[in-house]
Amino acid sequence: MTQSFAEGSELLDLRAIGRTIRRFAWPIVGASVIALVLTALVYLHAKPLYVATAELQLDRVSDPVVPAPADNKEPVLPTDSPSVDTAVQVLQSPDLLGKVVDSLRLIRNPLFNPSLLETAPAPMSPQALRDRAIRILAGGLQVQREGVSYAIAINYGSPDPALAATVANAVMMQYLQGQRSSQAAQTRRTAQLLGARMAKLRDQVLSAERAVAQYRQQHRLFAASDVSSITQQELSVLDTQLAEARSAQAAANARLSAAQAQLASGKTGDTLGEALNSPTVSALRQQRATLGTQLADLSSRYGPRHPQLIKVKNQIADLDSQINAEVNRIVSNVSTDARVADQRVASINGSINALESRLAADNNASVRLDELQRNADSARALYQTFLDNYKQALAKQGTETSDAHAISRAQVPALPTTPNPLIFLVIGVTAAVAASAAVVMALSLLERGFRTGDAVEKKLGIPSLGTIPALESLREPTSVDARESPAQFVLTHPKSAFSEAFRSLKTALLLAPSSRPTKVVAVTSALPGEGKTSAAICLARTSALAESSTVLVDCDTRRRESSRLLADAIPRGLAEVLSGECTLDEALVRDEASGAWIIAQRPGVDIPLDVLGSDRMRQIIDELRRRFDFIILDASPLLPVAEARVVAKLADSVLYLVRWKTTPIKAAELGLKKLNAVGANVAGTALSRVNMIEQARSGFGDQELYYNSYRQYYA
Repeated sequence: MTQSFAEGSELLDLRAIGRTIRRFAWPIVGASVIALVLTALVYLHAKPLYVATAELQLDRVSDPVVPAPADNKEPVLPTDSPSVDTAVQVLQSPDLLGKVVDSLRLIRNPLFNPSLLETAPAPMSPQALRDRAIRILAGGLQVQREGVSYAIAINYGSPDPALAATVANAVMMQYLQGQRSSQAAQTRRTAQLLGARMAKLRDQVLSAERAVAQYRQQHRLFAASDVSSITQQELSVLDTQLAEARSAQAAANARLSAAQAQLASGKTGDTLGEALNSPTVSALRQQRATLGTQLADLSSRYGPRHPQLIKVKNQIADLDSQINAEVNRIVSNVSTDARVADQRVASINGSINALESRLAADNNASVRLDELQRNADSARALYQTFLDNYKQALAKQGTETSDAHAISRAQVPALPTTPNPLIFLVIGVTAAVAASAAVVMALSLLERGFRTGDAVEKKLGIPSLGTIPALESLREPTSVDARESPAQFVLTHPKSAFSEAFRSLKTALLLAPSSRPTKVVAVTSALPGEGKTSAAICLARTSALAESSTVLVDCDTRRRESSRLLADAIPRGLAEVLSGECTLDEALVRDEASGAWIIAQRPGVDIPLDVLGSDRMRQIIDELRRRFDFIILDASPLLPVAEARVVAKLADSVLYLVRWKTTPIKAAELGLKKLNAVGANVAGTALSRVNMIEQARSGFGDQELYYNSYRQYYA
């Protein structure tokens, strides 16, 4: 299970998912077939359900039979989206469904009253039966808005097609009837409320108008506007007269002042008359001028006592008397005119003051009159509004209409809506896909080990040096013996993918980073049975076949598998070399088939537990370094045997084997931890016994993914 989580990102990759599906092809097919069969069984046993649909439409703006008055300012709100949603909820309300149950007597129908089918029904009250029928009706009813339109579809599904159509139509008709009933009740309530209010409003209007009339009578007011306008017109006329009188007064006073000033200064009547612009004075002055001319002419010819001269002088004196008399008369008239002008100005001012006082009194009285008049007008307008609405409510009674109308009535369905073959097909396919995915995930969770080198590197943190194929997965010629061992296979098929894997491993080991040249390689694993001995033997034989002097040392003191596979007769073994009973040359056994050398262990001869870590063992390894190009130490598994860590520390590099899909991740981590604890140089890991066919399908991240593309290069 831990491995499946470690490779979760790989499973989420689309390409990895495809290969995972191919890897579990047969389980996927089985799960899909089971899901499809179960879906088919459900389809065959499903009861048919008939769905009938009735449609109604909400009117956007109501069109009443009795229209509202033209002066009615109340806005008519059009139907909007929330109105449609509200209608949908009303169509599904328990109150409306209860009316449908009552009108169709659904309590007597076994579909709505299952107790009718029971031989001994449990006693239930009529209300409980009705409530259950309402719940059953609501369960089969579906009301939905058609898109964003004002149309509403009422769907009802039932095993009885005729009943489905009847119920759908009944729900629609109950809604329309309910709308009409609601409007009729609203109209009646409105008329009743308006009628009760009318009497009070009528009394208020009469009282307000009576107060206005009494106030007018008390203050002798006819209309506030008339009083104000008449008085102001009179004031305007008097203002004009006052201006004219003041102008005349100023002119008279000016003439009088001028005359009085001339008289006070001692001027003659001749000069004064000229100042007053009197025509009489002017005429007399002309006559005097003429006589003055005659007097001058006579004075030049006659003496002062000449009668004619005296006569002219007397005439001149008489004219001067007339001029003075006329001037005095004019001055008297001017004084009289000035007094008259003053009196007229004073009279007009008095009239104006009287009118202004009366206007102020009238205005004060008009303020209260206006208030009373406004109260009367307001009461009259309110009464008139209520009267109009009352008459309209009376006219509307009996003419109420619904705010919706039926588009189409539900027809008896000819074919059942469910089970729908297409829908069940989609469900079956979906179930098959889901079951297949579940199988893939379950099988992936059951896999304990590593699948790819990438997974090994991510989890263990060390390089992946390569993979070792499982012989049964290689597509070799049919003439190959199926019982042939891996050690024999590298000899008989040196150009196979199996042999090439070990040559690649050797190259990777030699090129792996190390503090010193890699000549001694320890081959180990975490647990037994992971193919470490077979890998050590095959690595030694392929190295020897490549003309590299190679020696294999069997350091597994418990199992000694490499000794049994390569050494038929062992005269001396590793134990004797370590104890000094024989030399190194005496213990070396040549593998004639490949040319490799082996230091084996004789059966029945035990090696002391701590001798592999002794100085003698280090001397043997140093001697082998000088004599051979490549030394392979076949160590025991790390977890069960402690001496494997000792051997690993003696080597230049360690090849850590992990069996494909088998070695638990935790075991591999523990083994690697033990190697790191002794300071062993772990060059990398190799996946052993890899199924190349399956890896080519699902080994995303490894080169074996392309095995089918390059396998023709192997013999």
